[in-house]
Amino acid sequence: MIVEYGDSGVAFDPSNSSEHPIFVSHAHADHASSFKKLDLVKYATEPTYKLLEVLGWRNLGNWRPISVGETVRVGDIEVKAHNAGHVLGSVQFEASTPEGTILYTGDFSLGNSYTMEAAEVVRCDLMVIETTFGAPMFKFPKRQDVALEMVRWAVMEAIPAGRVPTFRTDSIGNAQEVISAFNLLTSVPVVTSRSATRVSDVYRMYGHDLDYVDADSPEGRELLDDGKCVLVAPKGSKFKRENLDTALASGWAVMMRNRGRAFPLSDHADFRELLSFIRRCRPKRVLTFHGGKMTKGFAEYVRKRLGIDAGPLTSREETIHGPVTRGELRMKVCYEQLLRTVRIPGFEYTSPWLVKEMARRGFTRSETEAALTHLVDRRVLELTSSGVRLTQVA
Repeated sequence: MIVEYGDSGVAFDPSNSSEHPIFVSHAHADHASSFKKLDLVKYATEPTYKLLEVLGWRNLGNWRPISVGETVRVGDIEVKAHNAGHVLGSVQFEASTPEGTILYTGDFSLGNSYTMEAAEVVRCDLMVIETTFGAPMFKFPKRQDVALEMVRWAVMEAIPAGRVPTFRTDSIGNAQEVISAFNLLTSVPVVTSRSATRVSDVYRMYGHDLDYVDADSPEGRELLDDGKCVLVAPKGSKFKRENLDTALASGWAVMMRNRGRAFPLSDHADFRELLSFIRRCRPKRVLTFHGGKMTKGFAEYVRKRLGIDAGPLTSREETIHGPVTRGELRMKVCYEQLLRTVRIPGFEYTSPWLVKEMARRGFTRSETEAALTHLVDRRVLELTSSGVRLTQVA
């Protein structure tokens, strides 16, 4: 997502190269891929950088730290970081311009997490919100209830049967939630795979009291051989052991009734929380991203239940007031507004200043440039060394 105002611009979680400074919301790979591009300037929290570093990401250059509550100014755009409640170091970005504010949530959560505080509510004009679980079927139980179910299965079923209860989950976020739940509710040792160990070490660096043993350590191997422990491992990891009893810990477990052991543990907002968050932030417009066929109707729920204009985020240009249209009527208005701006005979108006002034009136840079070309071609304006001026009429 790119926010532009006048000659300035910023990019949030881009997957491709960007001509603008980049702001990375958190360390999950689908949001942090721009860190693989050494030549780009990237703003992210220190925990996000540390997490990528311990997970083996290379060439993490051109990083600029930003903390929750801190702002970075890029031209006329001011970007402020707010807690997102998703994983360690995750933030939302508020982009303030003279025309209004845009909130990019990134992935966020309002849940009763063991390791994260709920996402901060941010008043905004335009909200771009992730809707990974934006369908009514996604109704997550309370975190404590899910934790008790995980403990009951591990302690009363798997371990007594001589099996090691193994939770397959993300190395960043849910892995630390599982560790915390068993630390708080039981005395059962928690064994972690290599990636979960490295991530949990970073959580410890930032004050999280987690107790776990790495699976590759002598103590970890002994615990796994004995069987009286819990194993936390990424979804795709492989262990050559016969005594593992596997369960999924993920928000997607809501869909897996009677299809294997699964617990609906999520570090995302569910359907009700998404609507609640939008209501509390009070945006004028909402654009949605993430999710698939099941969540494509979320914007309609926002319109009907909250009475707020909403639609999916696409590649088209948007404004706080609505999508940019390039019809003849809009361009006519652009011509007229430009001529009202360039009103002093003989005075030279620079192109950057005109782009900025027209942006204040709701027109994009491309529209302004097209209007300038049109008026120069018709000799209403004439080009100068740095801009335009009204044509002298004899």
